Amino acid sequence: MPIVDQISTFASAPAGSSSPDSVTIDGQGFVWVAYTNGADSTGASGSSTIVQYDKSGHVVHSYQVAGFVDGLKFNPESGEIWALQNQDGNSKLTLIDPITHETDTLSYAHPSSTRGYDDVVFDGNKVFLSFTNPPGTSGDATIVQLTNGDNPHGVLHTKTVLTDGIQGINTETGTLQSVPLTDPDSLKLAPNGDLLLSSGADGVIVDVQDPGTSHQSVAFTQVQGVTPGNAGLDDVIKPSASSGTFYLSDTKDNRVLAVHVSGLNPNDYYASVGSLGAFGQVDPTTGAFTPLISAANAPGFNFGSPHGVTFVADENAAPTPIVDRISTLASAPKGSSSPDSVTIDGQGFVWVAYTNGADSTGASGSSTIVQYDKSGHVVHSYQVAGFVDGLKFNPESGEIWALQNQDGNSKLTLIDPITHETDTLSYAHPSSTRGYDDVVFDGNKVFLSFTNPPGTSGDATIVQLTNGDDPHGLLHTKTVLTDGIQGINTETDTLQSVPMTDPDSLKLAPNGDLLLSSGADGVIVDVKHPGTSHQSVAFTQVQGVTPGNAGLDDVIKPSASSGTFYLSDTKDNRVLALHVSGLNPNDYYASVGSLGAFGQVDSTTGAFTPVVSAANAPGFEFGSPHGVAFVADQSADTDSHVALLKNYMASSFVSTGSGSLGGFNPDQSQSTWSQQALLTQPQHDDGKS
Repeated sequence: MPIVDQISTFASAPAGSSSPDSVTIDGQGFVWVAYTNGADSTGASGSSTIVQYDKSGHVVHSYQVAGFVDGLKFNPESGEIWALQNQDGNSKLTLIDPITHETDTLSYAHPSSTRGYDDVVFDGNKVFLSFTNPPGTSGDATIVQLTNGDNPHGVLHTKTVLTDGIQGINTETGTLQSVPLTDPDSLKLAPNGDLLLSSGADGVIVDVQDPGTSHQSVAFTQVQGVTPGNAGLDDVIKPSASSGTFYLSDTKDNRVLAVHVSGLNPNDYYASVGSLGAFGQVDPTTGAFTPLISAANAPGFNFGSPHGVTFVADENAAPTPIVDRISTLASAPKGSSSPDSVTIDGQGFVWVAYTNGADSTGASGSSTIVQYDKSGHVVHSYQVAGFVDGLKFNPESGEIWALQNQDGNSKLTLIDPITHETDTLSYAHPSSTRGYDDVVFDGNKVFLSFTNPPGTSGDATIVQLTNGDDPHGLLHTKTVLTDGIQGINTETDTLQSVPMTDPDSLKLAPNGDLLLSSGADGVIVDVKHPGTSHQSVAFTQVQGVTPGNAGLDDVIKPSASSGTFYLSDTKDNRVLALHVSGLNPNDYYASVGSLGAFGQVDSTTGAFTPVVSAANAPGFEFGSPHGVAFVADQSADTDSHVALLKNYMASSFVSTGSGSLGGFNPDQSQSTWSQQALLTQPQHDDGKS
């Protein structure tokens, strides 16, 4: 939850100026503010004052610009400040050079006396403008692209990117509806490249994905608690970090506030809402508005009319996952459906198991295993009997392992990607009600998750395949982990019984831990030194889910601070490729079906922060996240990741050393627990206790 820990008046209007509106930060950290001084918004009279402040709020330089400047933005490509004049008619554009203090005013090729350009966004060398006052309800441009680019000369030309009367996904209902867009106003760039357009009077935030491309799609959020037609929605942003400073103009009180906030949610909007007299957080899933700044906490308890806002992230802010690219890698091939498990082989090919409605006990149906190249083209496909819920590349043999029928009558099919031959193996002690769901390779050791424990204590949930990583003949196992055991709850740092009614996905963490999902429970079980006398266990309960119906599936810890997740969306029959930076090496990244999202789980609190959901998936559609695999960027920071992991794990787990349950002293801190077993399991043949 956002916490406002510091509010101050950054700057008051200089003598002769009033009504601060748009705010921007340049590349040197200077703060620029447009004071509109009561000028006419069609340019009929008056002028605006553009003031450059240093980081302490002292005036560095000021400029007079004719008309009403409602849009002010730093252009990172040219280093200039763009001042958009007269948003309601007779628009012009003034470019300000902060070095020479020279200005250059440009005109539009097709000026209007009743419409104009309100705000601007720079995305690389692309420039987008919001276009105000659409005269009708359908087909009128509301966002345009400046075809002159980011270093314009001469007359300005534009092309339409978005119009009114279009359909978009309502993020609060998940349905396709007409987008309320009578009053296009502020335009911002989200960290993932989306355009955020405010429809001011409507109180609607319009989120445009892949703007100006053939993949463009739209979603919108109606801010709750406002009166449509008189909402007064202005600037809307998504922050680039979990903490930082907002610079916010208060037009009525003639000042700019500096507001430091921590605990920001990167998936929420932060918006100035005039009719509510506040700047606050907007939840896109509900539209709920939570004030952060209002007259209740502003300096002097005065806060009249929030308008422009910009954000500067803290340098030491906790890593916040930034999804900077999402695309559909592959859709289900003809005749296949329900993609589930995903794995990456040693050549970078992506393998996906489509379960096709097969029975999870093998009674009927078959799964399709598809090998894709890095561009999402089919290389080869295989039919495997039954339901393949676990698919994993074996780096030792180069084979793909397909685990069949996780709820009974399990088998294992080995796929050779070179010869395309398959070999199906049986277990020595099959069960009609239990099965093997997922597999992990750790050197020549092979671990399997074992489903549907019949009781609450002593039933195997993870086993080791004693045949090793190149099995032949009947498959034999020995118990590594059982239900009913005790482990450290990472949220409370106490020794508790581990919820483990539904063992499911199994992954290998970069430090060698096993990560087991207890799906229905919504619990992540972290097993250190599995299968050894030093084995120990911790667990994290994902917050926001209903235990018994959580729908937790694949959980991983990434091996770098940035990379690409390959994620199956079972309902929508596709596999997404999403590039994410700012990954936290100490957190889990998990598919949670009941939350309809793939996201970050804080291991110390269990808090779930969506990374991908219907709010940002391609076409704003995202139905049922399941399988996930991760490929680190080659240039990503991995050294710090390993160091952080080592420090974290050293303070979170304790080995027994002796292989038996040791005494637990609640008076000892977690970092000094010694000889206390979080768990060491006895080992039995074939998963039998």
